[in-house]
Amino acid sequence: MSAVPGRRRFEGERPMETTSATAPEAPREEPVPAPPGRLRLRGWRASGVRIFSSASDAPLSRRPTDVVMLILSVLALALLSTAAPGPTVLDSAIAPFVKALPGLFGWFWEISYDLLIGWALLLLVLSLVARGRKRLLLEEVLAGGVAFVGALALGSLAGTEWSASARSVEAAGPPAIYLAVRVAIATAVVVMASPHMSRPIRHVGRWVIGAGACASIALGVTLPIGLAAGFLVGIASAAIVHLIIGSPAGRLTSTQIAAALADLGVEATDVRQAPLEPRGVALALATGADGRSLLVKVYGRDAWDGQLLTSTWNALWHRGETPHIGGSRLQLVEHEAYVTLLAQRGGVPVLPVVTAGLGAEGDALLVTESAGRPLASLHPDEIDDGMLRGAWQTVARLHALGVAHGAVDANHLLVLADGRVALADFGLARSAAPDAALLTDQAQLLVTAALFAGREAAVSAAMSAGGADAVVSILPFLQPAALDRETRRALKERDWEVDDLRALAAQRTGVEPPELERLRRVTWGSIAVIALVGFLAYAIIGAIANIGVQSLIDELKQADPAWLIAALLLSPAIQLPQAFSTIGASIHPVRYGPALMLEYGIQFLALAVPSSAARVALEVRFFERVGVDPGGAVSIGVIDSVCGFVVQILLILIITLSGLASLHFSSASTSTSTSSSSGGSGHPVLILFAVILVLAGIAVLFVPRYRSAIREAVPRFRTSLRSQASAGVVALRVLRSPRHLLLIFSGNLAAQLLQAIVLGLCLHAFGEQVSLAGLILVNTFVSLFAGFMPVPGGMGVAEAGYTAGLAALGVPNSAAMSTALAFRLVTFYLPPIWGSFAMRWMRRNDYV
Repeated sequence: MSAVPGRRRFEGERPMETTSATAPEAPREEPVPAPPGRLRLRGWRASGVRIFSSASDAPLSRRPTDVVMLILSVLALALLSTAAPGPTVLDSAIAPFVKALPGLFGWFWEISYDLLIGWALLLLVLSLVARGRKRLLLEEVLAGGVAFVGALALGSLAGTEWSASARSVEAAGPPAIYLAVRVAIATAVVVMASPHMSRPIRHVGRWVIGAGACASIALGVTLPIGLAAGFLVGIASAAIVHLIIGSPAGRLTSTQIAAALADLGVEATDVRQAPLEPRGVALALATGADGRSLLVKVYGRDAWDGQLLTSTWNALWHRGETPHIGGSRLQLVEHEAYVTLLAQRGGVPVLPVVTAGLGAEGDALLVTESAGRPLASLHPDEIDDGMLRGAWQTVARLHALGVAHGAVDANHLLVLADGRVALADFGLARSAAPDAALLTDQAQLLVTAALFAGREAAVSAAMSAGGADAVVSILPFLQPAALDRETRRALKERDWEVDDLRALAAQRTGVEPPELERLRRVTWGSIAVIALVGFLAYAIIGAIANIGVQSLIDELKQADPAWLIAALLLSPAIQLPQAFSTIGASIHPVRYGPALMLEYGIQFLALAVPSSAARVALEVRFFERVGVDPGGAVSIGVIDSVCGFVVQILLILIITLSGLASLHFSSASTSTSTSSSSGGSGHPVLILFAVILVLAGIAVLFVPRYRSAIREAVPRFRTSLRSQASAGVVALRVLRSPRHLLLIFSGNLAAQLLQAIVLGLCLHAFGEQVSLAGLILVNTFVSLFAGFMPVPGGMGVAEAGYTAGLAALGVPNSAAMSTALAFRLVTFYLPPIWGSFAMRWMRRNDYV
């Protein structure tokens, strides 16, 4: 078998015989020549060049990434509307810089700006003349129309006349208006058509949009704020159409796959789509020239699931359903081919590799032999104890090589003709895998065996293969969150849960099943207590700061709602970097999406218990669900909290010692009234802190409930600490990893900065401004102090702290208190709303 010159290939061995019958070779279809002088668009090609990513009748689907893009675009447009129509500080800095670029005497900018409409019209023409693409033409027109109407509406809200916005579509010069209507229309058409077009055309469209965007600023058509709004309107319009109608996946047809196989030197016939196709790749079945059955795994150049945004979304949220991001198509197939050959030479039954490489048009293919029957296709009566033991032996041989498969489920366990159990699809495999990955494989195998052979038979086979100690080590990993989606779906159809399997395995091995941390739920009683504490706190703060209720009401009435809305919209972004910190604190791999839901869930739980306790309790429950033993789960929460504490201390020291900002409580006597105190108005605030500390101590010492709880908790804590010490030592290994340390500290630092920015937005709503360093100092100091208080969310303490801190920076007392209330509203009292949805998602997906 010879390779086509210029094509990169990776060819494997052929040691395994198959039982497939030889299929007759089908004649290859000859291309129909185009009539002279005409460009023939047939299916997806034009004169041998692929134009469209999919066949005209390819199935359409709606993707969650379009939902995300729509939501982000709407939120960003809402933020921009607070500063529209400009010019802003950034506009004054960026616009002169772009206009100062040479621009090739101006004609380059003019051509680039005209190409915005030209490229959009070209896409419309391609859809018009191509066979079977009239629906695409309608979708492009619809997206452009939605963008046009949306741009006119938003421009009108910002003060731009409808007629002026409409004229700007054809205008190529000043005056600059909000927003860039031509950019919005072109972006909508290009983004709408992207899933339908081949990769090169997508790239050209993006370059056209980028150059045209710069040209719109250089020609004075719009300001950067109007340009950003135009982009967002176009993206949102395309996302709306995608969600209404759907978009193709960009999968290769059978004819294309046969042509790509020929490029790699593999003559194949009877090419057909496989019934099971994971995300991001396409599977096809074929018959080789020598009669062998072939399984073809295709990473299409134009596959929409392989694009950066979609593949990143899948990698962040779905386990075992998408290839790893960060590698090219060729690297992915070469990695899988390498691990497959490594396993084969180590004696692991696998599907032998035939070849791997790139086709002539850039599609990456991995070709293996196809043999055996998936475990999922077998009847339970066909599965015996010998087959289960064979599965455990296969996995054990693979793990002896230090390789974790990553997806040991019923679709990747194959029963060969000779009775051996083989593993297929090493796309998620890891060489030199950590122990956690190996134990996760074993947990997946145990659950899969229980699903198809029964729990008793599965546990018996596991103990027979590895002994009781091996099964005990698997117990912490018997969690639904450690399983792939298909396995979790299969579990829902059974009358038992993973907890039942874990309890049975623990009983058979003579150990206690690991207990999960109990969480305190939010009740109406806890909400009533919070409301009472909040009312008393506000009354005390107002009395100490000499602020009457009427002056506070007047201050709130004068607030600029646009800045408060901007603060509310930015508030959910605080948890985005915090999720990276949580991932960094865990030595066990965790997906970003579930970690983000964990952070939002903590905000919900903080209504019932103090924030630090809420974080530790929920993190312990979460990490136990993904397979971390109790000691390691506790250590992860502690590591995250302690590192956050270290970041807060460092921020306070750096800002204070460098003189960037300082708090002067003795001068915090400014008031909105005409009178001001002669000094020492900061002392009542300090007295408030002292009173709160004393009251907390009295509650602990004299309330029998709290006193007995502490007395009972101390011995339990000592016993738990001794039993979990070894697991904690393992969890502390993350502190040796520079990558994990970077995630922990950068995540906590970014979260503190975002909180300070939100505080600044709230302050700006009341007409006051302080330096960013001052905002960081106040927010960090109050967050640090309130975290030690045994009050849910630091209620009362945090509000008093923010009021005192802002007043110490020179903010009038009424504005300081109003800012504190607004900031706590958008960062503490309202976030439980979306936090409740996050908790519901985690419960539904068995993460808590």
